[in-house]
Amino acid sequence: MSAIGRRRAKPSLGPLALRVLGFVIATLGIGVFLWVSLRRIRYPLDLEWMESGMLCHALRIFQGQGIYVPPSVDFIPHLYTPLYPTLVALVGKLSGDVTYFAARLVSLASFLGALAVGVLWIRRESGSLLCGLLAMAIPAVTFAETGGFFDLARADSLQLFLTVLGAYLAFSSAGRTHVTVLAGLALVAGFFAKQTAAPLCVGIGLGMLLVDRRQAVVLGLVGVTGFALVSGLLYRLSDGWFWTYIFRLHQSHPFFARRAYVETPRTLLAIVGPALLVCVWAALGQWKGRLGDRPGRGLWCALWLGLCGMATSCLGFGTQWAHINAYIPGVFFLSLAIGVSAGRLWSRPGRAQQESGAKLLRELIVLSLLSLSVLLPIGRLRVNDHIPHRASWSAAASLLARLRAMPGEVLMPFHPFYPHLVGKRTYLHRMGVWDVRGTVAGPVKDLFAALREKRFSHIVMDDKVEATWADWPDILLYYRVSERFSGPNMYEGARTAPSLVLTPMEELSP
Repeated sequence: MSAIGRRRAKPSLGPLALRVLGFVIATLGIGVFLWVSLRRIRYPLDLEWMESGMLCHALRIFQGQGIYVPPSVDFIPHLYTPLYPTLVALVGKLSGDVTYFAARLVSLASFLGALAVGVLWIRRESGSLLCGLLAMAIPAVTFAETGGFFDLARADSLQLFLTVLGAYLAFSSAGRTHVTVLAGLALVAGFFAKQTAAPLCVGIGLGMLLVDRRQAVVLGLVGVTGFALVSGLLYRLSDGWFWTYIFRLHQSHPFFARRAYVETPRTLLAIVGPALLVCVWAALGQWKGRLGDRPGRGLWCALWLGLCGMATSCLGFGTQWAHINAYIPGVFFLSLAIGVSAGRLWSRPGRAQQESGAKLLRELIVLSLLSLSVLLPIGRLRVNDHIPHRASWSAAASLLARLRAMPGEVLMPFHPFYPHLVGKRTYLHRMGVWDVRGTVAGPVKDLFAALREKRFSHIVMDDKVEATWADWPDILLYYRVSERFSGPNMYEGARTAPSLVLTPMEELSP
């Protein structure tokens, strides 16, 4: 190679180094999440206390029972749509039983699917695989700041995957009606995975009106028809209880405007971090015509979806008893917008050979902003707080042995799936008691009669019950606290742990 050729080859080392560094950081971000998930996927008990409730839903479907039934001591459903537990029950049919491992595997696969769709979308709209990987590393590495739910036995990841898949299909349909139909079906499925997908479905439909009105009409017809058919069927099969649980009871929950419209946006901006600046940069560049000849529609759609994700999080977190998993759509769709924006900036064509230095500087700034939004959460993350320690595994085994030794029926409202693990039947979940009290669904049938009749040989309660005995009227008239112990703690969500054993009061002699 000539001296001139060698001099011309040197500038390529800078962009190559940036790309290698970017891939390393993206791998690190996604790898941290995967490492935590795989370390805890086989944990035999709840990582978060409502996992137990979701598994009870799946178990009832597995056994051929309904889940939208009048609230009773036997079962009270969570206020969610049914696709996730149905899918877990189907996996249970293949494996022989409903298990934590299978339920978490469904969630983990769904989240990885959502990341894959995000990367594919960003690469398609911007031409940059690197920006796609870095952007999708943001929701992965901030998993703890959105509740740590992506790999749990919860519906959030399945809903996220179906929603982003539907959005991707809709905005890439390019006039192909069959693709739009598939998009509508995916969005309907997203709603029936978890109804918090509804604001996003509306936002996607409105965005489609600006892209292709004819396909927007097709999308709307498929969505409304699918929703009506499935809802009508579930309504009839449940004698109306489906609608009571997934809609009417939600209307009884107060809404906190400050938490929704002030605290939530502020928190989302803090979670996502410096990479948000590339959205502003790319929007200004597109507006002024400085991003080349590529059409701006894809960028505007991505930015619109980022705003829709934020709005969905605001509505979700403003509701009573909302947890920080409500931040998931905001963080994810903002990250998608960041990826498309960064890719457009990264791929922006130069005008002359002498601009290679400016291009390298631009790529360095984009990479730095995205990398900071991946690396800063790693610095905030306390990995050991999310992985069960050896003591937790030991406490789990001890608790199951304790339950196995208890004769007769056991009521365990905070973790109702645990008795199933030792061959006993399941009963209601503690959250259900809160959901239906003072509403059109109440009261809970046979609960207090079962306590008066001392139907259970043992009742195992978590430590949090000592502040809420009023939710169990007269329970201490018929049962006494006979033992206190230290059960395994939760690693996500409410910090609660089994700690009290109640046994029936002895009858007084006349």
